[in-house]
Amino acid sequence: MLSKSLIVLVIVTMAIATESPALQQLRNKLDQNDYNSQLVEMLELSLAGGQLDRVFELLQKMVDDLTGQINAANLDHASRMAGFEQSIEQLEANLASIQNEVQTNSRKVGEITQAISTLTSTSVAVKKQLETINQREEQIRDNRQKEVQAMETKQSASSKILAALEEIHDRLVKAVLSNTGSFLEESEKKEMIKQIKKELGHKHPLALLLEFSSKFDEATAKRAIELIEQIIESIKEGQLNREANQTSVEQNFNALVNEVTVVRDKLEQDNQKTTSALKNKQNDLKIIQRRNKQLYKNQENTQQLLETIRVQKDLYDSNFRSNASKREGQLNSLKTALQILRDNEQALKK
Repeated sequence: MLSKSLIVLVIVTMAIATESPALQQLRNKLDQNDYNSQLVEMLELSLAGGQLDRVFELLQKMVDDLTGQINAANLDHASRMAGFEQSIEQLEANLASIQNEVQTNSRKVGEITQAISTLTSTSVAVKKQLETINQREEQIRDNRQKEVQAMETKQSASSKILAALEEIHDRLVKAVLSNTGSFLEESEKKEMIKQIKKELGHKHPLALLLEFSSKFDEATAKRAIELIEQIIESIKEGQLNREANQTSVEQNFNALVNEVTVVRDKLEQDNQKTTSALKNKQNDLKIIQRRNKQLYKNQENTQQLLETIRVQKDLYDSNFRSNASKREGQLNSLKTALQILRDNEQALKK
């Protein structure tokens, strides 16, 4: 399209159009394009007398206007290119920052994963130790219960034997003290021997003494009383010893239970700390994995935006250079035309 100045030039110079050496020279100098063809066509009208100065004025104004447009376009181009560069540099910096954080987080993921593995192994070991110590306590308590039951059984048996012996002892003592010259009946003697065998065993000396005595006289009775008293004393001493031993056994049992309790409390504290640390590390891993997911998305978006900005920059710069080349060509054509007309000014005025 014709510029406003060219339209004015047409109006000013549309009086007469004649061929001249200046115009022929101008055609030879200018490249063949629509703008130059329009310019030459309009300058053909300048050969009419009296309007040449006005043509010079308008040509000069066109040169000045186009020079101003070129300068303004150059400034705008520099500004916009600087903006593109700034955006690209910022995006590149953002991308580098994201990539650095991704690398850092990747190392952290490895470290946290290793820590989780170690804590998991520790947790398994501690729980296994807790299971073992609980089993140990259960075994200690079971053993103690068995010991108590065994002691009670022994004490009960001893008491039963003691009662039976004390009864026999009393009967023999009464028989001796009665001093009637006759002792227990044969049936009573057999019953006594049977009871002794039951409580003390068939081979016990007391049972043998009574069973194989030819007669159950006072001497035999006294000997039996003496043995029974020794046995009663031994049983009572055994009961006292067992009761005294139970105090030591109970103290040992309490010491073992306390020891187990201390160890278990320590293991439970370790387990609690390990479980808490493991949970924290698992939470840290989830957080950093979510962060990495966002970073990968940001990285992709930033990379796409960076590529888009670069394409926009190259496209804008290419369009600018194309337009700049066109404007430079138009400016050169105007300057060439102005110079040729000035060189041929005198001839054009004739």
